[in-house]
Amino acid sequence: MIAVDANMRVLATLVAALLLATGLVPVEALAQPGCAPAPASSLVVDVKDKGAKGDGRTDDTAAIQAAIDAVGGTGGTVIVPAGTYMVDAASKKRRLALKSDMTLKLADDAMLKAIPNNSKKYAVLTISGVSKVTVVGGTLEGERDQHKGKAGEAGMGIRIDRGAEAITISGVTARKMWGDGFYVEGAEDVRFCGVTADGNRRQGLSIVDANGVVVTDSVFKNTHGTRPSAGIDLEPDEPAHKITNIRIENSKFIDNAGSGIQIAGKRGRVTKVEISRNAFRGNRALLVEDAPAVRASAICDNRQIASQPASSGGLNAFADPIDLVVHQNDCEDGHDMRFETNRAKRKR
Repeated sequence: MIAVDANMRVLATLVAALLLATGLVPVEALAQPGCAPAPASSLVVDVKDKGAKGDGRTDDTAAIQAAIDAVGGTGGTVIVPAGTYMVDAASKKRRLALKSDMTLKLADDAMLKAIPNNSKKYAVLTISGVSKVTVVGGTLEGERDQHKGKAGEAGMGIRIDRGAEAITISGVTARKMWGDGFYVEGAEDVRFCGVTADGNRRQGLSIVDANGVVVTDSVFKNTHGTRPSAGIDLEPDEPAHKITNIRIENSKFIDNAGSGIQIAGKRGRVTKVEISRNAFRGNRALLVEDAPAVRASAICDNRQIASQPASSGGLNAFADPIDLVVHQNDCEDGHDMRFETNRAKRKR
């Protein structure tokens, strides 16, 4: 049965490649709807054909990396079928590193799960110093509930850094990370669309140093464990870092221990940030600190949702809580302090 399954996968891969090559099936069929671009090549490699098991027990790191190495630079696609794939996220020499000009596509029921470790920092997927990379679908799961150490806060789902550019993350869920679901430092032209960050320890998404990041149609929820526990945190780490040309729109921020969106410019410059048409519930909407270049007129058309008890109508009657929706002013109206806390920290 195993041999038959393997042969069927090979046959399916060959048929898909043949159909793509002959034009009978468009290349777009490999990409999910949304912001994920179509693969540039018909090359398709299944991680199971490189030996990955996806059984929730086997260390599949080497097999998945072999598939990535085979596709990197070709414009092709690595496919991860349904299953739970255990990966080494802690070892710098072994952790999964995507290559330029490729797509990594996970099935809806596919999960890359970090093997429990005691590292202060890790990454389930690393996108470092490369370009034209797309990650589509599936779930990345950390090990915060099984973490073997107590120090550090830098266990990431996807880490994008060191000059990476033209990166698209579409329809991916990152959850239960020791640090952040998603992390961006030293990157340009990065898009997150339809992503979910759920139950991560430090941030849903951290943007530390970047030029051109778009977040749209995404959900950031249940961030808690270590400060600042924001849905999205825009915060340079040093004076050389700069965050600019950021757009966050049509997204939801729910039940985060910190703010839905935090902008902290004490250590570096934050400019050209647009935040619009987002919904906030169960957390403070926005916190802006030491970022005078962030214009209030670019923070608009958001809404805060809160629940309040309804009148019972008598001792024997029951009424569901009422959702109160507070709409923010239009952009032309400037500040709306119901949404934005904007302050400068006092220097000691």
